[in-house]
Amino acid sequence: MNHKKVLRLMQVLGIGSRIRRKHRGNYVSLTGERVAKNLLRQDFETDAPNQKWVTDVTQYRVGESWLYFLR
Repeated sequence: MNHKKVLRLMQVLGIGSRIRRKHRGNYVSLTGERVAKNLLRQDFETDAPNQKWVTDVTQYRVGESWLYFLR
C-alpha cells in the first residue's frame, strides 16, 4: 500500500503517529555542582596499600529519573 494512501486514511480517521524525539541535554548543566573535585589529579602512587581509593559512576536515565551505578 502506498504511503500517500495510508496518510489519507489516517487523516480521514483522525489518527496520527506520535514521534519520540531523542533527548539531547547538556551533561555539564545537568550535573551542576554534583561533580566532585579531582583531588587525586592522576597521582596513583602510594607508600602503603589502601591510601587512595577511586570509583567510577555511570548514570542512566530511566523515565523521569536517573539510575547511578558505581564500579
